Amino acid sequence: MPVNRVAVLGSLIAGLSLFFLPLVELKPNRLASGIPFFLLQFEGDVRYLALFVLALLPLVVALRRADVVRGALLAGLGNALLFLTLYLPAVAGEVLLADAAAWLGEGVRLSNPRLLPSAGLALGLFGAYTVLYGGLRDLVVAGAPRSLRVAAAWGGLLLVVLAALSGRFDVYSVVVEFQARGQQLAQRTVEHVMFVAVALSIGLVLGVGLGLWAHRDRRASPVILYLVGIIQTVPSLALFGVLLVPLARLGDQLATSVALALVASLALAAAALALYRTIGQRLRGAARQVVLLLVTVSAAVPVALFTVVVASFSFRVSLLAFTSAAPALANLRSAMLVALIAAVGLQLAVRRQRVDTARRSLARAAWVGWGALAVTLVVALVTASQLFLARVESAATLTVRDLGVSGIGPAPAVIALTLYSLLPLVRNTYAGLTNVDPAVIDSGRGMGMSAPQRFMQIELPLALPVIMAGVRNASVALVGIAAIATVIGAGGLGDFILGGIINTSIDQILLGAIPAVLLAVLLDAVLRATEQLLVSPGIRVSGEAAPS
Repeated sequence: MPVNRVAVLGSLIAGLSLFFLPLVELKPNRLASGIPFFLLQFEGDVRYLALFVLALLPLVVALRRADVVRGALLAGLGNALLFLTLYLPAVAGEVLLADAAAWLGEGVRLSNPRLLPSAGLALGLFGAYTVLYGGLRDLVVAGAPRSLRVAAAWGGLLLVVLAALSGRFDVYSVVVEFQARGQQLAQRTVEHVMFVAVALSIGLVLGVGLGLWAHRDRRASPVILYLVGIIQTVPSLALFGVLLVPLARLGDQLATSVALALVASLALAAAALALYRTIGQRLRGAARQVVLLLVTVSAAVPVALFTVVVASFSFRVSLLAFTSAAPALANLRSAMLVALIAAVGLQLAVRRQRVDTARRSLARAAWVGWGALAVTLVVALVTASQLFLARVESAATLTVRDLGVSGIGPAPAVIALTLYSLLPLVRNTYAGLTNVDPAVIDSGRGMGMSAPQRFMQIELPLALPVIMAGVRNASVALVGIAAIATVIGAGGLGDFILGGIINTSIDQILLGAIPAVLLAVLLDAVLRATEQLLVSPGIRVSGEAAPS
């Protein structure tokens, strides 16, 4: 009889934390430290002892025979524990706040007393989720109906959301901070999302291109992989500092002069590439390495210059497109939302449809929805570009600073994030393409496929799962790194985290940290869903079965 070790672990974490650690801390104001309250301090209230007993029940249920019943019981206990661990301390908090002066003692100056969630509550939630995960795993193994699994997975979260909407959790200090700074938090969250989206989009183009180059030219692959690895080792604060002066100088230049320099750099890179293709095969040893280094540097200069301008301008325009109150952009955002909902809904309907004719019709309708979303997004970006450049008098006076490039602010942050995204993208692209079976490529060659056809129809689809894994890794890493960009005035959720550290306000730190964590989880889930849509089912199934 296999024991559900995951549920046992979750039960022990929740039970021990609820018994030995404080649930909440009563604070006299926003900054001062308060008094911790343990579970057993709520005298005469058996509900909190029941919470401790509830945390230990999964230990007994986990010993049952593995079947749907055990999974359903563990999932139910996990959901109940998840909800009550938040709900019961909130009920106690109302009593504590109503008589805060008596609890805190005489001589303590009260100014908007607050209830801060403590370690027992946090670990109790973690233990509850672990129990819930153990129950869901049992349901999956036992082949439970999908409806039961969905209800078990989201039931507790639904109760938490309903309680939050009813105002039951308003006593918590984080919620109080959110009510006071909600509008600012929304603005910073959009900035954070734009940082990650722009850096990841540009990094994806560069990373896949560099990974493809490393795969095609085995002599260049060590150099490319080494360079992107070196970039990853540079501390983010140091990289922000290094970018300050060159970006400030670049911002003062006229756009026309920078464009001429870009054209000249491209010509030099093309000449170096032609030289490498002509004599590179004949060279040996150090001479070949010198020529290869010359080609890499000459190609990196125009790419870097172009990336700096495009990344900075793209961030400014994207942020304006998604935050401006201009009626045209507001209408376009509404149209994008409608197109996104329609496209996702139709795509889900395609997966559930079993009739071929209806499936093809829904697939075409879904592609129309995605196309409408893309067109609307392009129109919104063009409209935002016009608004952003409206203050420029003429093309002759246009400077690179007018395009968004400056020594401080979003420009160095977006550039640094783009550089940090390269390592997982380049390595995964290189690994994915390298691991494609050469026999499959030879089969395509024998069928008369051209090189582009073999790449688009064989190599890229087979390498896509590995590439998407790199995209997910890069996106989650960028969400965390983007929080540090606040030190150079770039904005984002790091504003709350840094402000909380300066003011020693845990509430303010959590107000920035919690959305960042949720954003990373949501972004990973969206990219996983995107991978499910892009990767062929046959490739996905074979890839999942390979390790076993």
